Amino acid sequence: MNYATGGLANAHNYWIPFIQGHVEDNDATEVALRGDLEYEFGDDGWFDSIKGGVRYADRKQNVRYSTFNWTPIAAPWYCNGPGFNADNTTGGAYPTNTGNCGGNAGHAPFKGYGAGIWESYAMGDFYDGKVFPNGPLVFLNRDTLKDFSKLIGSLSGAATNSPVPSGYTAICDRAEATVDDCFTPGEILKVREQTKAAYLMMRFGGDDKTIGGMSVVGNIGLRVVNTRETSDGSLAFPVATIFNNLPACGTPLSGTAIVNPSCYLTPAVRAFANGAATVDSYKGSHTQWLPSFNIRFGLSDKDFLRFAYSRAMSRPEFGYLRNTLAINAPVINTGPDSPYIVYNSPTAAHTAANVTGYNFVFQANSGNAALKPVIADQFDLSLERYMGRSSSLTLTGFYKKLKNSISFGQFDRTLTNNGSAQAVRILGPANTDDGGELMGFEAAFQSFFDFLPGVLSGLGAQLNYTYVHQSGINNSNLFTASSSGDVGAFGAGQQSLGGTGSVLDSHRLAGISDHTFNAVALYEKGPVGFRLAYNWRSRYLTQNLDCCIGLPVFQKASGFLDGSLRLSVNRFLELSVDASNLLNTTSVYQQQIFGDSPQTPDARPVYLDSAWSRVDRRFQFGVRAKF
Repeated sequence: MNYATGGLANAHNYWIPFIQGHVEDNDATEVALRGDLEYEFGDDGWFDSIKGGVRYADRKQNVRYSTFNWTPIAAPWYCNGPGFNADNTTGGAYPTNTGNCGGNAGHAPFKGYGAGIWESYAMGDFYDGKVFPNGPLVFLNRDTLKDFSKLIGSLSGAATNSPVPSGYTAICDRAEATVDDCFTPGEILKVREQTKAAYLMMRFGGDDKTIGGMSVVGNIGLRVVNTRETSDGSLAFPVATIFNNLPACGTPLSGTAIVNPSCYLTPAVRAFANGAATVDSYKGSHTQWLPSFNIRFGLSDKDFLRFAYSRAMSRPEFGYLRNTLAINAPVINTGPDSPYIVYNSPTAAHTAANVTGYNFVFQANSGNAALKPVIADQFDLSLERYMGRSSSLTLTGFYKKLKNSISFGQFDRTLTNNGSAQAVRILGPANTDDGGELMGFEAAFQSFFDFLPGVLSGLGAQLNYTYVHQSGINNSNLFTASSSGDVGAFGAGQQSLGGTGSVLDSHRLAGISDHTFNAVALYEKGPVGFRLAYNWRSRYLTQNLDCCIGLPVFQKASGFLDGSLRLSVNRFLELSVDASNLLNTTSVYQQQIFGDSPQTPDARPVYLDSAWSRVDRRFQFGVRAKF
């Protein structure tokens, strides 16, 4: 807003649309023990050694995770009066003299926002002045951000009588927040994971052991892992005050709104939101058997053929095992594209005159204490040629069959609280029955050019290229959102958004590119070591479901150049310089806006640039001393 001189550098030209309170306070411990024993056969037989071992780990995590307490401050649908400008500290009465401001009747006079809480900061030199070459902007100053009580006292409705309706309570001021000052009993989670593992491995063969004239070296083994999990958590329902920020029934509609949800806020919906919490505990156990087999055939003294099979497991991130369902406020979408509005006829025009109701769908975030590890059966076949002590060329083909892949999705469930059954839209992790397949190949070359004369003999190079093909991957719990930015799900045979959503399947696992290329220039001679590495990868999925629109997010193809220099002054002292992102590469993120879905089967994906980020050039200087 341009109410005063100074433009974006003047806090008087800003307004505060909303605030959102949230508090986290976590701690964790881990105890791990292991022991190994190896026996070497002393004879000249095929078996070299046998090795076994055991491991025990006990991980505990205490999570204190409050609900998200969002509320508008000077929302455009309020008559904000003196509470509009962010730096207004003088206060005053709210206007009530127009029909649009009738909701202010009885509202206590504005007391003023806190004094001295804003600062003007210029980012002109940010990233060499090329990212934001503009004037200063206004932010909450650092002293205010460091002082939580000052922040709340300066902006909360209770302290300022800001345009936010009465009834808003800060996170730590809730009457039900009786645990550690800021948390309700339903916001406390405890997770314990105990693992017991044992393995046995036999090494066999040797350079003098042959089959068909080929030397044979290998090993075979088995690892057994038992996991026992205990997750204490809760089912937490929203507090009653979540509806206080809705405009009162009878408030004139504004903007694109065609409904006032308050007019359809029934006693049953209000009864569901009573701040109750139900304690819940989950205990589970599973055992994984993980065999492995590796063998290498010596075709000559320079050429080798290698085969490997193994079954591997990857545990879920510890935070995913939280046994909690935290239900937040319902989705509010009052526009004509809203799937929550009820009309007098399925074919009625989406106008205010045809509205007969509003479906309140609560939102929730959930962990999943019953998550299983991701299992991969892995096969590798490689041909290797060694041209010298430091030179090699390898070609490798690989295949991986995945099971129990973990993905995030949303689905709708009906939950009952306080005698009221309501729809809840849940976001959380889950295992998939068939995790899909990965296959591809890798080519790698490395060498030091020690045949060169003098100091040039320290030059070397490494080259690597990898291709990965993904098949059978399904992430179909995503959808294209409505223009309001709501997110939804594809679950229980029902499409999200009342049938208006379009489920997108990215057919991708996060973090995997089709093409990856690395090139490294090396120098190692005497006390000097130098490395310059260029890494490039094609587009890859970063997350299945973004926070605000519900579309798959990808990172566009990009390359990065890093380097390092090391100098050994003597055998006790070493100096080093490390540099990253020497090309000042910008990462570009894309959203998949179109693709394979029930409405558009097998459609080719369409991507649009949506965000940009850059980690600036960085230089790190180091000194290492040996005593």
